[in-house]
Amino acid sequence: MDWMRKHTAVVIWVIVAAFGVGVVWWSVGAYIGGQGATQNVNQAPSPSQAIALVTKGGTPLSYQYWIMPTDFNNYMQSVNSNYKNTYGQEPDPLFVEPQLELNAINTLVDQKIIDYFAKQSNITVSKSDVDNQVNSIVSQYKNNPQVLNYINQQYGSLQNFENYIRPQVEENLITQRVMSLVVNVTQNDVKNYYETNKATIENTYDQVKIAHISLSSEATAQKVVNLIKSGALTFNEAAKEYSLDTTTSASGGEVGWLTRHQVESALGSGIFSATPGSVIGPIQTNYSWEIVKVEAKKLYDNFDSVVQATSIYNTLVNDVKQQKFNEWLANYKNQNKFSYQLEGQVLPYFKEYYSIPATDTSKLEQFIQNMKSYIYPSNQATVNTSVDARLLALFVTALEQYKSDLNKQYAPVLSYHANKGSFPATYVGVPVDVLQKQLNEVQNSLNAATGTKFTKLFNEQTDLQTAINFNKAVQALNKEGYTTDEQINAQYDKYTNLISQINDQLKQVLTAIYQLVPYSTVAVSKLYSLDPSNQKVALSYFENQYNLLKPIISNPQTYQMYASQINPMFSYVVSGLQSLSYTAQSTSIKQGALITLISIAQDLNSPQQELTYLKQLKAINPNYQGIDQVIAQVESMITPKSTYTKAATVSTASPVATNLIPSPQATQFK
Repeated sequence: MDWMRKHTAVVIWVIVAAFGVGVVWWSVGAYIGGQGATQNVNQAPSPSQAIALVTKGGTPLSYQYWIMPTDFNNYMQSVNSNYKNTYGQEPDPLFVEPQLELNAINTLVDQKIIDYFAKQSNITVSKSDVDNQVNSIVSQYKNNPQVLNYINQQYGSLQNFENYIRPQVEENLITQRVMSLVVNVTQNDVKNYYETNKATIENTYDQVKIAHISLSSEATAQKVVNLIKSGALTFNEAAKEYSLDTTTSASGGEVGWLTRHQVESALGSGIFSATPGSVIGPIQTNYSWEIVKVEAKKLYDNFDSVVQATSIYNTLVNDVKQQKFNEWLANYKNQNKFSYQLEGQVLPYFKEYYSIPATDTSKLEQFIQNMKSYIYPSNQATVNTSVDARLLALFVTALEQYKSDLNKQYAPVLSYHANKGSFPATYVGVPVDVLQKQLNEVQNSLNAATGTKFTKLFNEQTDLQTAINFNKAVQALNKEGYTTDEQINAQYDKYTNLISQINDQLKQVLTAIYQLVPYSTVAVSKLYSLDPSNQKVALSYFENQYNLLKPIISNPQTYQMYASQINPMFSYVVSGLQSLSYTAQSTSIKQGALITLISIAQDLNSPQQELTYLKQLKAINPNYQGIDQVIAQVESMITPKSTYTKAATVSTASPVATNLIPSPQATQFK
């Protein structure tokens, strides 16, 4: 019963060290945490022992170019660790992990092909080269007690760790030497890359150094701006006296250097175009009214400025080198007919599915029909639950893609059906270019219109846009040979029947997956979207969604930063749980919803709300273990003078009366 106590967990992430550029990357995370059995180098393995066999012209290469379980498992360790660091959760075992595994195999196969080229080209690395690289990597950790201790726990000694990473270091060095042989990057290559990716490069590398003053209203912000511009206060003095951002006010509002990615869009265009030394604002953001002093800027809006910034230029050189190397590798694989054979019963199906061209709906249909033969054996109506759940998940993915393809294929039919009769009949048959010209005129007039004229023009704009969509659909359908209402309606009926069949199959298979693997968060989300009335699934869905939000919600400063983005979802989750706590037919579902709501109240530091849910829980289950002691403990925390800024105290009379969503302005973090 985790909700009965609060825990503080300290997680130490091991530093990830990557070196070199190439298809294969290395990190300490790939090796920490587990060591698989090693292959006896004196004994050739059998194909059945391998994960994948690299082939050339359809014939498997020698076993040195096979992907063995040890290499694969080590690589997947790193992949899963990076996934968790990025998304805050483990990859879904059915819908995500097989894709990650297939991507890992593709990467490892590419490395084997690079090794093959290196051997054919007599490219080698010396022992001293490997020693130097290993020493360089290990030296990063010798002075870090936490990481060093972790390595010793996992490998017994630093020397064991060095021995373990040595083969991967050697492969990486070989890759770099192959790259140096087959790729040549000129400054003109880098310039072309810069021009093609200019917006992305500017967003990544442009920087502005600012100080800011955060205020609660436009009136107060304007007052402070006037004080600064009149000379009554310096910016530094105004920040110390007025700014609500207590983390920067003491230093005169100093924030430091920020990239375009780190600046809210409402501020970005203003501060990056402002002259250093100028004060701009007030500007309204998601959280406050801001006054900003632009102190300095580093802009890379032309190639010469990038060349002068050595570190950025070198990064772009590496980007271009990697891009050209990937192109070389693709050509080399194609010219020499390299591929690979997958062993096992599951991943070969994933490989087949992801090799289907995005535009080839007929191949997708055939793939689905083939899978149906064992998911619905002998044309039975029920799902064969003895099938590996990962294959059931792949079937769902294929059906969803087919559904998406149908939506594109039948887009004119859907547009015709949606827009017919919803605009004045006088627009029917009018050429699209004529309607577009009228729409442009209306939109130009709309900008200066007010009152009833604005309403009239707005409605006319809507009618014209609807008519354009309808007439475009008619043109497209006529080209396909559908010229009458009867023909088009027949196509619409065909579409709706197909979508209905797909949805039925999706619901059947997802229900089977949920029964087999109820912890698949992706399966729960998909099933909930198809059948939100299933209260057991709904509870799992809301619990899963809150688990994703929890790291943000439980950290006031992080929550303050992302409140505007997550509050809509957070509100939806809380409302859903509250509804289940009152309306669920099953006592266990009510209880589960209340337990999650209690955890939310704890994370929001709202003992009054926690007490409300605890009493609800006792009402439906008086014998719940420890409930009376917890209620007494929470009651002792609440005094008449207590106030809680993160959550409102509410009545239990109605589920809609509860409001657990904290206001960003209610926190101390600005």
